[in-house]
Amino acid sequence: MAEEYRKSVLPDGIRVITERMPHVRSVAVGVWVETGSRHEPETRAGVSHLIEHLVFKGTANRTAEDIARTMDSVGGQMDAFTTKEYTCFYVQVLDEHLPLAVDLLTDILLHPLFNAEELEKEKSVVMQEIKMVEDTPDDVIHDLFAAQLWRGHPLGRPILGTRESVNGFARDTILAHFGEEYVPPRVIIAVAGNVTHDRAVELFDAGFNGFRRAAAPRVSAPPTLIPDVNIVHKNLEQVHLVLGFPGLCHAAPERYALFLLNDVIGGSMSSRLFQEVRERQGLVYSIHSGVQAFQDTGTVYIYAATDAQNFSKVLKSTLRELRDIRKDGVRPDELKRAKDHLKGSLMLSLESTSSRMNRLAKHEMNVGAFLTMDEMLAAIDRVQLDDVQALVGQVVDEERLALTTLGPLDRRNLPKELLRH
Repeated sequence: MAEEYRKSVLPDGIRVITERMPHVRSVAVGVWVETGSRHEPETRAGVSHLIEHLVFKGTANRTAEDIARTMDSVGGQMDAFTTKEYTCFYVQVLDEHLPLAVDLLTDILLHPLFNAEELEKEKSVVMQEIKMVEDTPDDVIHDLFAAQLWRGHPLGRPILGTRESVNGFARDTILAHFGEEYVPPRVIIAVAGNVTHDRAVELFDAGFNGFRRAAAPRVSAPPTLIPDVNIVHKNLEQVHLVLGFPGLCHAAPERYALFLLNDVIGGSMSSRLFQEVRERQGLVYSIHSGVQAFQDTGTVYIYAATDAQNFSKVLKSTLRELRDIRKDGVRPDELKRAKDHLKGSLMLSLESTSSRMNRLAKHEMNVGAFLTMDEMLAAIDRVQLDDVQALVGQVVDEERLALTTLGPLDRRNLPKELLRH
């Protein structure tokens, strides 16, 4: 699989990273800004997400309707998303429309109006988004878990903010945060598709011409994971639970071993948890594990949902599987299956320009370098059973277990060994 990766740094400090895919007729372009909810003061909780919405509501050159019609007129797609550590604005268009895509992206980041009337409308939209999450238990449980796990740290706050914080934003606050955070040294341009690197650099160099702002230094202490049990009562049909342990940061050398361990625990349909708790016992419809990584910390978590009367069985079965894997380790056949699954998923994920564009930016932000597909596959293959088992001993530690539940449950339903929390 040929990978034509190139990187340049514009005079203003913006990094431009491209991967040419000459066999396609489209191009995906993302403007990534290394700012997210963890970089917000508590008084500005949710401001990054609100800014993500507002930049599409009009610029000095275009109305919100102009922006939408311009994309629709060429059959393109334009959207954005905010995470705890970064914000992305992206478009996907036919290769011939790349200049238009660059013009739109640079316009919304250089000349947003942040109109006061549009601000009030968009605050109302975000309020509806917050209510939608609150009505979706398998979403809100993860916010509750983060608030418990990273208590007292910005990572514990919801990306959307709270009703109080969003309602309290004034235009001056939006302008101040945008001016402080959305600056060239924190901007990465990722482009994948039928385009040359030189052409992408030329277009963005012209589009961001005159964009000169320095980045203020940040002081951010890594959070401390707080082991605890948090029972949140709500009238639901099921009890939703998330339990987790300390994980690894983005650039940790052992990250591939962790990806494989996660696959064995609950990251696939052949995983231990899926096979035992769902297939053999029929206690759940949904159960899976996952890995969350940040610049300086991370977590391994397990999510499940079940009836209140089956909650104890699900939790005990989950803990039993974790104890077994800690005691006896991962079997050779499990590790091989996990490697094949992870490698296959990686290969399939790179069949689209948008997936490749995402990979370019995330590699730059997370590890500061580009890893080819061959390098990632080789890193997976190099993981040995001893590597995974060493990580099991480090990660699967019940003394550092955190558990959050949401639904019709109280502490009397907990196994005795968890009541110590």
